[in-house]
Amino acid sequence: MALFGSNSAASVNGALQPRLSTLSTMAMAFAILNTWIALAGSIGLVLPSGSSVALLYGFIFCVICCFCVAASLGELSSIWPTAGGQYHFVYALCTEKWRKPVDYFGSQFISAAAVVASNGAYQITPARTYGIFVAVLVFTTVANIWGNKILGKWNDVALYWSIFGVVIISIVLLSMSDKTSAEFVFTDFNNETGWSDGMAWILGLLQSALSLIAFDVVLHMTEEMPHPARDAPRAMLYSIVIGGVTGFAFILVMLFCLVDAETVLATPTGMPIVELIFQATKSRAAATILSLMLSVCFINGTNASITSVSRLLYAMARDRGIVFHNYFSHIQSGLNVPVRTIMFCFVFNILFGLLYLGPVVAFSAYVASCTIFLNVSYAIPIIVLLIRGRKVLDHYQTAKTPFKLGKTFGLVVNIVGALYVVVTSVFFCFPTFLPVTGNSMNYVCVVIGIFGIVVGIYWLLFGKTFLGPQDLVMADFEDVVGRPVSTQASSEEDRAEKGAK
Repeated sequence: MALFGSNSAASVNGALQPRLSTLSTMAMAFAILNTWIALAGSIGLVLPSGSSVALLYGFIFCVICCFCVAASLGELSSIWPTAGGQYHFVYALCTEKWRKPVDYFGSQFISAAAVVASNGAYQITPARTYGIFVAVLVFTTVANIWGNKILGKWNDVALYWSIFGVVIISIVLLSMSDKTSAEFVFTDFNNETGWSDGMAWILGLLQSALSLIAFDVVLHMTEEMPHPARDAPRAMLYSIVIGGVTGFAFILVMLFCLVDAETVLATPTGMPIVELIFQATKSRAAATILSLMLSVCFINGTNASITSVSRLLYAMARDRGIVFHNYFSHIQSGLNVPVRTIMFCFVFNILFGLLYLGPVVAFSAYVASCTIFLNVSYAIPIIVLLIRGRKVLDHYQTAKTPFKLGKTFGLVVNIVGALYVVVTSVFFCFPTFLPVTGNSMNYVCVVIGIFGIVVGIYWLLFGKTFLGPQDLVMADFEDVVGRPVSTQASSEEDRAEKGAK
């Protein structure tokens, strides 16, 4: 009962603990990305939409653009390192007139994406998959509530496990599978979508974009990092680099081993990578063991997602941006985690996971909306910064600010990042194949429209209660997060801090 009690004196004593290093936070981001696994799972969508050319070169293009997006957000996090992330950036950058409404709508897109993203399931058959999903969700929810002290180490192990997995599976495939030609790997282009070749390539690009999204998990963990102004930008960029390297390497492995593409893509498992492993090893036992390695990565990603979204929802409740904000703006004493927002994520996903048992198009639209919401949340602060001009940062950046892009280079990076998320967001709403039927239609626009209406009504009715991060624009972080936030970049301070402990 203590977990769900009222805001008493005990709740006042609860506080987020700065336990996460750069490695741990970067590992958490990569646990959600798991770029190489996302690419392996989506190969069936890419090959009919540009084949090897779209998969290989489209991925390289996405890595460069996502690096620009991460760098743009990283620069802002170096100034304002709070759990609100993107929506706090918007609040700080907007003029007084637009500050609250733009910040509020931005925050709703982030929270919607985050809650959706915490829904991680290994898809096999609807009923059994939902059962596995519930089991994973229960396990990771318990871990987030009572295992907070080990989450940093857990994320470290998750990173090593994922890298170990891609190395082992790559070695097995390359050593045991027949090989395709270099011509197929580097030059093959195939368009079965019904769209023009250019449009098909863009639609094929989207799966690579999806494999690199959700690095903003770092932003929502900054209040649990000893030196967030320095470490948050690093962690985001490092996660993109690791995702880019492992993703590029595994794309080459898959394409060189994709001898029987038709059988791989039509696999009854629903996971082409599992069929590819089975074809290479000719062993069900080996394919099962290696597939279980992948499932562990999914569990790690779900765990990291719940951690991140619970902190974001807590920050929004602290700013009175969600319903029952007094109830959810609570850190449990002793556990030092936002138990109530963690349980909200659990209940939300248990209920909405039921969509998987219904029409496929409904579940697909629900999941696809996650990408759109995240893209919008990335785009808003960058676009606001471009509109107001990078000179607005001069008021907040100092000689000690650890991460700065500079005026000219920063402008280029901001423009590339903004264009990338806007364009990909638009094309994520397009159907994958023509002609369009009721079952192949992309209904993500419907989800976004309904969400926009609900959020708009809420703003009209309760918008006056939204405060926003009141002291953020004055860079008074102690008032915003309840403790001093270090902006020093010196490794000597890290050593001194460890020595003091």
